[in-house]
Amino acid sequence: MKKVLLLLSVLILPMYLTAQDEEIDLSFDNEPLTEDARSYFVLAGGITFDWLMIKEDYLNSFCDCPDLLLSSPIQLTGGQGVTGIPWVKNLRVGVFGYGGSVESNQIDRPMSTANDSVINGSLQTSLAASMFGFSLHYGYVPFEHFAILGGVNAGWGDITYEIFASSTTIDDVKQQGDFGTDRLVKNYFFAMPNIQLEYALANFIIIRADASYNLTIGQDSKWTHNNIGSSTVNPNFDISGLKIGFGVMVGLVNF
Repeated sequence: MKKVLLLLSVLILPMYLTAQDEEIDLSFDNEPLTEDARSYFVLAGGITFDWLMIKEDYLNSFCDCPDLLLSSPIQLTGGQGVTGIPWVKNLRVGVFGYGGSVESNQIDRPMSTANDSVINGSLQTSLAASMFGFSLHYGYVPFEHFAILGGVNAGWGDITYEIFASSTTIDDVKQQGDFGTDRLVKNYFFAMPNIQLEYALANFIIIRADASYNLTIGQDSKWTHNNIGSSTVNPNFDISGLKIGFGVMVGLVNF
């Protein structure tokens, strides 16, 4: 009898194990694990410090002034404000404005006055530039608190070239020296492809570094001379060139 029971147990055991296997779900999904891309959003504003590089010989092509040379780069300071677009992920728009100048060394030389007398004097040249406009960038966040942005800045501005002359001799009657300025001004439009690196030190402050190439896409055909006349000197002069800079922004930061 024991042998019969043992034989039945051996026969029933595989059937029991098979029934248990059908109740255990050991299926695996073959779908790969995915990670959502990090989002970029800011609402901030701050200060900028930039350097615009123009070729030295081109910068000094206004006049034959070997002793009044200007030296690139032009240092620009200003500000910017940016905001993300809630309905377009990682896209932001902004406004900016900055300006600066570069000056030559001051030199002393004899000068002729209106009555053809010769007095001691000083000369200096200066080039100033201002830029205002709008920006559009797309942000990519490879890891938390760090973003790479690519986009374009575009807008308008003006260039001012000046030659200053002043006597170092004081008139005993007028109690002032002779002086004069030649000023040339023109307006222009620009487009500036741009790439930026940003790091969020906290959820309210960003430091950034950027590189751009400024392209002049339109400008006045003539210079305004001393506010009342016009001049065709150096008509093709513009401030196209590489621009690098850094800045700090404060506001709402989420990346």
